[in-house]
Amino acid sequence: MDVVKKAKDIKKTIALISALGSPGIGLVLLFFILAALIILLVFLPFMIFTDADSYKTQPAGEYSWLAPVQLDVDGSGYTWPVPTISRVSSPFAMRDLFGSTRMHKGIDIANGAAKTELQPIYAMAAGTVTHAGAASGYGQAIYIDHGGGLVSKYGHLEALMNVRTGEAVTKGQLIGQIGRGQVGRSTGSHLHFQVEMNGEAVDPLGFVQVPGSGTSVGTAPVELSYQPLNIDYVFGFLDKRKSALADRGLLNLIDQAGREKNISPYLLIAITGQEQSFVPRKHNQASQIIKNPWNVFGCWCKGKGATLTTGESAAIAANTIIKLSQDRPAGRDPIQWLSAKDNPRGYYAEHNGWWIGVSKYFKLLVAGGG
Repeated sequence: MDVVKKAKDIKKTIALISALGSPGIGLVLLFFILAALIILLVFLPFMIFTDADSYKTQPAGEYSWLAPVQLDVDGSGYTWPVPTISRVSSPFAMRDLFGSTRMHKGIDIANGAAKTELQPIYAMAAGTVTHAGAASGYGQAIYIDHGGGLVSKYGHLEALMNVRTGEAVTKGQLIGQIGRGQVGRSTGSHLHFQVEMNGEAVDPLGFVQVPGSGTSVGTAPVELSYQPLNIDYVFGFLDKRKSALADRGLLNLIDQAGREKNISPYLLIAITGQEQSFVPRKHNQASQIIKNPWNVFGCWCKGKGATLTTGESAAIAANTIIKLSQDRPAGRDPIQWLSAKDNPRGYYAEHNGWWIGVSKYFKLLVAGGG
């Protein structure tokens, strides 16, 4: 607006007030007119263009649809730290904390004590553990430096951790568990997950995606994520089928690969059922097949596929599942998508019924092992 024109308008207003006669009345009118101008020029734009809801503390569910805008250095997505829980119980926002209003510098991940305590926690990205132990306010915590000014923090943990200060970790590696009860300054069992960039706390949901709110880049769907393998049950399951995989040493290797890659070992075993009928002991090459029952690199019988150990081939199969899980359309079955012909990243098996067999074995194994 033209400042000169404003000044002229105000002069005209003053002249009009003077013409009214009484100096007292003129001053009162001048005060109200100036106040009205200030309101119109200063506050009206905010009343018109400001979204009032942006000042409210957003409920956790409001974040569930957001896709992360930050990607890891290799172009893949960061890992959601608790794949067994998809509920954000407290967002990155101003909130009442222990009697005062202050910024909550991370998000809290919880789903009721029974479904929260001792749930496994995984590293958001590769990096170096700079702290693993007691921490003020958190009780027990892990800090990981990912380089480039990026740091992730995991608070209110169990004292027994899977990593130590100074240790290098990979993305998706198991690092600890959510603590039981009130660990540190908390109101109950939960993971406080905090992300910092150059020392400043930023919204973690700019880096990770809540499971179930779409397909996360670089991770598998929560339905296919890691669950500890019930070794005794699976051994019995395979032994009844006279499988060469009924070996506790092999099952521990499969469980380890699943844990490190955040893929359910039950799914890995289900795939061996579809690919190799769980490797019958009577097969004259069973000792070779059990080293690669997932047919990674095309086959267990030749090339790279014939040179692997069971642990190595399990890890490669898990990576394949992660890759094929990306870009899954809403509503598509996560196992069906692994072998779908319209999957832009390829497919695990060409046979149309592959996913049906894998799904059957997966559900059977999870139901019995859980």
